[in-house]
Amino acid sequence: MIRRTLRKIGAAARAYFATLNMSPQAYRVVHTLESRERAAGPGKSTPPWVHVLLFVITLGTTTMAGFSMDGTLSSAVSFSLSIMTILLAHEMGHYLAARRFGVRTTLPYFIPFPSIVGTMGAVIKIKSPITDTRALLYIGAMGPVVGFVLSLAASAYGISVSPIVPLPSGGEGEVLIFGDSLLVRGLTLAIHGHIPAGYDILLSPVAFAGWIGFLITSLNLMPMGQLDGSHILYALIGRAQLYFGWAVFLALAGLSFIWPGWIVWVLMALFFLMVGHPPVPGGRELSAGEKLLGWCCVGIFILTFIPVPIDFI
Repeated sequence: MIRRTLRKIGAAARAYFATLNMSPQAYRVVHTLESRERAAGPGKSTPPWVHVLLFVITLGTTTMAGFSMDGTLSSAVSFSLSIMTILLAHEMGHYLAARRFGVRTTLPYFIPFPSIVGTMGAVIKIKSPITDTRALLYIGAMGPVVGFVLSLAASAYGISVSPIVPLPSGGEGEVLIFGDSLLVRGLTLAIHGHIPAGYDILLSPVAFAGWIGFLITSLNLMPMGQLDGSHILYALIGRAQLYFGWAVFLALAGLSFIWPGWIVWVLMALFFLMVGHPPVPGGRELSAGEKLLGWCCVGIFILTFIPVPIDFI
């Protein structure tokens, strides 16, 4: 298990990670901005300074989050730059893919949120129809793929400089434990080997940013609603994407008995699965390489998914 000792933050941490669930709140902020944009009339759009301001504020809140780890400027800067780079790369992957296929989108909206992470992520909004499955595949896949690569780099470096320490004997709720994905478990074993009982890794700020990046990647790759995973699977197998969505729904329903944070995602999944994915014209058939890209994203989801993201001891 990868762990980070964070004392006296129990209530704040619980409040933040209850929002892994965070997508509804993040999208509510963006929808409010977009509603104002529509009310302003045709041809109007969110001015660029709004995106810049949200980015700068989020840079500040993530810097404060990094500073809260051990009170040093180096931790503040390394965490903030790492997580902001991952988020920006993810959203620009979507944005540039959309531009390639002539699909209009907004610039990224960063969502500042004072917490132990400092942000609820970032989103872009599609503003014109996606006209074929190739565009749907690339727009859906490029964000997670780019974000995954940078998260992998951050995790590999961050874990390599994270010390192995004795597990603290603090009181209940004083130690925050971050769950492992298959990939993080493999990286830890490859870098540090077997960790003796009673010891664990104290995550460095960069490793923590990589962990958050993997979590965001896996959540976005869930095959439901307007998440990236839904777009990718729809491009690959059309309406049969719903079967994967129901499988994930059932898995999350089971996991919610272990980690209650999944309950909100179960409810979201049920709503999205009842609505279904909007139809997209077929267009040219996907090439073998494009199909491989799509199925690699499914593999990334499996490797980065964390059954129990956090716990307290």
